[in-house]
Amino acid sequence: MPPPAGRPTAMTYLVTIAGRRWPVETTFRTGKDAFGWDQSQARTWDALHRHTLLTALAQIRAIACRNAITSGDKDGNPLPATKHAPAAENTDDHDTGTGLLVHPGATVVPATGGLPCPVTIPPVLLSPAETTRITRLTRDYAEGRLPRARLALHYRWSAWQRHHQARARWHHYSTRLAAPAT
Repeated sequence: MPPPAGRPTAMTYLVTIAGRRWPVETTFRTGKDAFGWDQSQARTWDALHRHTLLTALAQIRAIACRNAITSGDKDGNPLPATKHAPAAENTDDHDTGTGLLVHPGATVVPATGGLPCPVTIPPVLLSPAETTRITRLTRDYAEGRLPRARLALHYRWSAWQRHHQARARWHHYSTRLAAPAT
C-alpha cells in the first residue's frame, strides 16, 4: 500500500517494491541464459515461442546427455557399450578406467564468510557446453577415432577445470560474505 499523499515514503516501502522487482529480473536473466532470448531476432509472439521451444529441447537433450555421462552404463562403466574396442595407438594406452569417470558436480557455496575452502569440494555442475564436448569426445572414442588415454586426458582436464571453478566460486562467495561483516 503506498504511503498517504503528502507524507514521506518509508524505507520499508521502498525495500518492498525493490523486492517485488527481483523475481522479474531473475526470470528475465534465466530466460536470457537458458533460452537465448538475448541471442534471437524473433520479434513476433509465435517466433519467440518457437525459439524458446527449440532451445528448451536443446537444454533437455543436454541434461539427458549429462545424466547419461555421469551415471555410466548399466554395468557401472563410464563409457558407452561399443561393438568393438578401439585399438590403442601406442603401448602406453592402457588407462585403468579411473580417469574415465565424470563427476556430476554440485553447487556448494559457503553459508558464512571467511570460511576456508573444503578440500573435498565437488566440481561445479556440467555446463551444457561441457556436456556437449564430453558427449562428442565419447562418441569419437566409441567410433575408434580417439584413443582411450586421450579420452581419459580430456576427462581429467574437465574435472580439474570444474574443481578449479568450484574453488574460485567458494573463495569469491566467502569474500563477498565476509565483507559486510567487517
